Amino acid sequence: MAKPTIHTKRVAILGAGPGGVGTAAVLARRGFDVSLFNRPAQRISAIVEAGGVTTEGDLGEGFVPLPCVTTNIAEALEGRDVVMCFTPAYGQRPLAELCAPFMKPGTSFVLASGSAGSLEVAQVFKAHSIDVIGDVLVGETLTLPQSARMVGPAEVRIKLPWQPRTAAFPARNNERLYEILDGVIRTLPSPNVLDTGLNNVNFIIHPGPMLLNYAAVERADGYLSLMNEGMTDGVLRCMDALDAEKMALCRALGLEPIDIDAVYVELGSTPSIYREKGEPFGIRDRIWDRYIEEDTAYGTVLFSSLGRLLGVPTPVADGINTLLGVVEQTDFYAQGRTVETLGLANRSSDEIQHYLYQGDFNL
Repeated sequence: MAKPTIHTKRVAILGAGPGGVGTAAVLARRGFDVSLFNRPAQRISAIVEAGGVTTEGDLGEGFVPLPCVTTNIAEALEGRDVVMCFTPAYGQRPLAELCAPFMKPGTSFVLASGSAGSLEVAQVFKAHSIDVIGDVLVGETLTLPQSARMVGPAEVRIKLPWQPRTAAFPARNNERLYEILDGVIRTLPSPNVLDTGLNNVNFIIHPGPMLLNYAAVERADGYLSLMNEGMTDGVLRCMDALDAEKMALCRALGLEPIDIDAVYVELGSTPSIYREKGEPFGIRDRIWDRYIEEDTAYGTVLFSSLGRLLGVPTPVADGINTLLGVVEQTDFYAQGRTVETLGLANRSSDEIQHYLYQGDFNL
C-alpha cells in the first residue's frame, strides 16, 4: 500500500457526498488514517454497514475499509491534522459553527471546493476566539480533488484526479498550506481565496445553461445531460459572456484573468466535455438541484454583488439571478453569498486585496 509522501496525517472528511466519499476512499487506500463525517445518518448508513466503500474508475477498483464513519463531529475531529470540508457552499458556515468548539491549534481546515467560503469560515472561527493566522490554518480549493459519482449507497465511481488552485486565508499562509497538503491532494498555487472562489467552474457551466434549458429539464423530469444535450451553440455563447464578466471582476481585483477553457486544461481536463457532444461520465443521471440552488446563490449572485461594489457591469449574471429567481420562486440575493456575508462591503479593491493577503484591513 502506498504511503503519504511526507508523513501519515490523520484526515477528517466532512460531508459524505460523492466528493467527500471519493476523497475518503482515495486517501484511505493510500494509507491515511481517515474519518468520514456526515450529519444525517441515512447518507452514511450503508457505508457504516459495509465497513467502507467499493470504488471503481480511474483511481483503482476494489473495497476500501473506512473504520471511522460517524455523525459525531467530536469523534470525527479527534486528533486530526487536516479537516477537509466537502459540504455544499450553503453548509460551510453552519459546519464551521459545528466544528469551532473542537478545533485545536495546528489543525488545517480546508474547503473543497471553497467558493470563497474561507472568508465566512474565518469569521466564524474568529467569533470563537480562534486565531486563523497563527493557530488554525483556513483555506480552500477551486474544485474537488477529483470527479466522483455515487453509483450505489456504498459505491463510488472516481474519475479525473484534478489539480485545483488552492489558497489560504489570509494568503500570507499559502506556503504553509501547500506544505501541509503535500501528499494529501494535488494543488496549484492561487493568489488568494477570491481567485479560487471566482474561478469555480460550476458557476459558469451550471446557472446560465440551466436557465436556458429550464423547459427541457422540466419536460424530462430532470433527466438531461447538461454537459452534452444542454450545451448548444447559443447556450455556450451565454456561458462565455458570463465568463467574460467573471474575468472583468478578476481584473478589478488585481487577479490574472483566466477563461473557463483554460481552467479545465489547468485542472488536467479538457473543455471538450462541454463543447463537444458525448456524455463525459458515461452516466445520464438526474439534474442536481445544486446546479441552481448553490451555483446561483453562491456563484452568479457573488458576481453581481462584487460587480456592484467594484463598478464592474455584470448584466448576464444579473439576468440569470433575476430570471432563475422568478422561475424558482426564490430570492437568491437574500440567501446567497455577497460582499456583505464575506465581510467586504464598502471596501475598495485595494482594501480587499490587502485583507485577502494580511487578514485585516489595517493598511
